[in-house]
Amino acid sequence: MKTLIIGEIINNNLSSGTLEILGKAKSLDLDVQVVTVGSDENPSIGLDLCKQTYLKRQNNSLNLSKAATKISEIIKNEEISLILGSSTYMCRDLISFLSVDLNSSPVSNVIDFDVASGNVSTVNSINGGESLYKTKINSGQALLLIRPKAFDPVEVNFNDDFETIDLDGSDLEVFDIFIEEKSGPQLEDSKVVISAGRGMVDKENLELIETLASKLNAAIGGTRAIVDAGWMPYSQQVGQTGKTVKPDVYIACGISGATQHQVGMKDSKFVIAINKDEEAPIFQLADLGIVGDTLSVIPKLNDNI
Repeated sequence: MKTLIIGEIINNNLSSGTLEILGKAKSLDLDVQVVTVGSDENPSIGLDLCKQTYLKRQNNSLNLSKAATKISEIIKNEEISLILGSSTYMCRDLISFLSVDLNSSPVSNVIDFDVASGNVSTVNSINGGESLYKTKINSGQALLLIRPKAFDPVEVNFNDDFETIDLDGSDLEVFDIFIEEKSGPQLEDSKVVISAGRGMVDKENLELIETLASKLNAAIGGTRAIVDAGWMPYSQQVGQTGKTVKPDVYIACGISGATQHQVGMKDSKFVIAINKDEEAPIFQLADLGIVGDTLSVIPKLNDNI
């Protein structure tokens, strides 16, 4: 089946979400090409595995309609049947445009999919990850939004062999753009993630988390409660309405473990939970649990690492 993957760029290379989808597509022996949308000047995104096309937007362009129009042209001209994108802001916008152009409803929260006898079927997560349902797609084109960390990323060597298509600027006038500064390990790719919850009591106590993270070279996350309280930016939220992470080690500090949070971290390989409430749901997921006050436990960890 002819398949198009919408690619994204992080740190001048294809994002981990793109590589996860590519790995799954290759395991199904699909006829794959990648169309990557970004504004980087000289990205290293060429692939030996398949054809790569780079749709280069202008830095001040916020409207994705022209990128969607170009992708739609490629889909129609090359008779592509399956379109895949990671469930990110950009891909959700692009898939929405494409669903109108192609008259096909997108399927979101996909955690697995299969292609048999020309038919696409999916497994989807609902109710905060507590339930799964299956979908069979009958439309001419299948549009799937894949949940991050659903698959293992394919190992690739990037090169500079790809076609670049420059897109015109947006019709919207942009007066200012704010780009959040990022430093240190990022949630999406870090092998160790330390997340904070209400048990940290006060924003100033997050310094304890930051110290521990620097010692472990870990990324820092948080629950929706502390993001809503303004302790952390939304980009660090882990959970159903935030990011999905799958690190080797996940350390939950003062987190009760509501279902909405578990959805974003339950596939971590090893979970360590610190909470003074021994009945906290997070301990049901934990491989190692510490019943104690996080404000007492974390300083001891910092002193001994």
